[in-house]
This record gives sequence, structure tokens and C-alpha cells, in this order.
Amino acid sequence: MTENDPRTPHVPEPDESSVPTLEDDETIAPRPEEEIADALRAEPDVSDHREHRP
Repeated sequence: MTENDPRTPHVPEPDESSVPTLEDDETIAPRPEEEIADALRAEPDVSDHREHRP
């Protein structure tokens, strides 16, 4: 693993903040439809969808 590998945990230096810096695209709030989709995906759909309805 290399220094830039995302699987490598970052250990902050003594004078460095332990809170990571946000990337530019992470400073934009999610759109409302993304929040709704996330909420709908929060509970898995375990219904039986094999039955066809007329």
C-alpha cells in the first residue's frame, strides 16, 4: 500500500487536525431527491416481486 492509497488509514501529525479536510465536491449539500432516495433505500425491499399483477 502506498501513501495515497485510500485503504491506508491516515494518522495525523501532532500539529495536524484529526478532522479531515473536505474536498470541493463534499462542500455542496445533497439535492433533496438524493436525500429522499437514501431514505427509501434505508430499509431493504424484501417483498416477493415474482407475482405479476394484471
